[in-house]
Amino acid sequence: MSEGTRDQLYLALRLAAVSLRRDAGVELPMMLDDVLMTSSDGRAGCVLQALADFSQGGQVVVFTHHEHLLEVARRAIPSEVLQVAAL
Repeated sequence: MSEGTRDQLYLALRLAAVSLRRDAGVELPMMLDDVLMTSSDGRAGCVLQALADFSQGGQVVVFTHHEHLLEVARRAIPSEVLQVAAL
């Protein structure tokens, strides 16, 4: 299993754990730091779409210093859902 695939599997497990907590009535934000650094742009787009869907149940914040991912996010996520803050 590649490093990128392992990272995506770990992210899926974290999303499942937060989803279980949400179902139990616990509001938890997702704070993710550079979770896409081992993903191709195509896979990153799919992960960002999944995170956008997941954000319908609570806040999701993705930190990255990989500037090209901003364009990937703009292509993958509707503009009314995506919010960008550059530091």
